[in-house]
Amino acid sequence: MTSLTHLNKGDSAVIRSLQGHQELRFRLQEMGFTPGAEVRLVARAAFGGPLAFALRGTTVALRISDADCILL
Repeated sequence: MTSLTHLNKGDSAVIRSLQGHQELRFRLQEMGFTPGAEVRLVARAAFGGPLAFALRGTTVALRISDADCILL
């Protein structure tokens, strides 16, 4: 398995599972990052900034450390 951080701009994938502490997993699920959901990388900020993902009809930005907890 790989994480969201390994997607290239424009790539889509299906979420398989979430890692990390329980509070982080709960927060990610509330934003729509749930197993089975399709997600697409829209943009990468410069210098290691946040990543923007298209998910369930909206765009969500995540820190790289949070995106690394979402496995594909």
